[in-house]
Amino acid sequence: MTFGEKLRRARKEKGLTQAELALQAGLGLRTIIAYEKGETYPQKRSTYQTLADVLGVQADDLRNEETSTYAAPLSRTQWENIKQRYEDLLPDGPAWPGDSTYEDYCEKMAQTARVNAANNDRNSTSLELPQVTIRPALAKDFPTLLQICKDRYRFDSTRPGVDKSKLSTFESQLETLTQLLVGWISAGQCFLMESNGRPGAWFVLQLPAPDAYTDANKRKGDAKATTSTPLPCATMFGPYTDPHFAGASKHMLAFCHACCPRLAIEVPLDDPLSRFLLAYWLDRGFAPVSVDHSSAARMQVRMANSTH
Repeated sequence: MTFGEKLRRARKEKGLTQAELALQAGLGLRTIIAYEKGETYPQKRSTYQTLADVLGVQADDLRNEETSTYAAPLSRTQWENIKQRYEDLLPDGPAWPGDSTYEDYCEKMAQTARVNAANNDRNSTSLELPQVTIRPALAKDFPTLLQICKDRYRFDSTRPGVDKSKLSTFESQLETLTQLLVGWISAGQCFLMESNGRPGAWFVLQLPAPDAYTDANKRKGDAKATTSTPLPCATMFGPYTDPHFAGASKHMLAFCHACCPRLAIEVPLDDPLSRFLLAYWLDRGFAPVSVDHSSAARMQVRMANSTH
């Protein structure tokens, strides 16, 4: 049974309408409807707990899905819209890096879910998963950050399906990377991810200026901002990950969402590995919104989260 089916059953057993559940849980009616239809899932554990408290059920029972019918993060309409936007924005390539059909996409997401379920089972049997922490990178972390990149470059050069002739070497990128790191660390925009105290990945988060939110809320006639009012986007770069560090993108995304609900990430299209990066972010609801052609050596596509 899926989360949406469990939610609908528990709500009816409690004798609540969708509107009543939304009111008691402090959520929007459209959100409850989308949950029950399986179009979306809560982004925070606290939301599961709130719903469970209102309905008088266990949060874990509500959250865990004991079914082979997996509800993918993106609905068919969302997936098709993102694919169309990608092809409209990048008609000359690179080609759509995601799955060829929505069914293939659902199957891949189902496989991911089964892996996550296995990890949860492993955790419940006292084989604890590594403790991942994220902290601002300091000047003393500079050698560590560079070493992570160096190890990653070496690993990527051995990946199958990658054109080695187009893959940059660590040495050729060292000067540029050093300059960027100095600026990111000085501005407090670089974050180091550690697993049980061992550094394994880093990324960059550039938050909007404080006055950007004020400007976004200024509406004609002093009207209040609504849920459809465009909000400033934070920009993510990375993660730059040690080859043996698993789940860095997932932890980075959760951290960045906690800092700013609207996110964008820039993916370099000239990188031979761009198709892997593009496929990952497309699978998680990001869609291309613009392409920067200002530098032929570093053309980038800006991906924005379409589900927030």
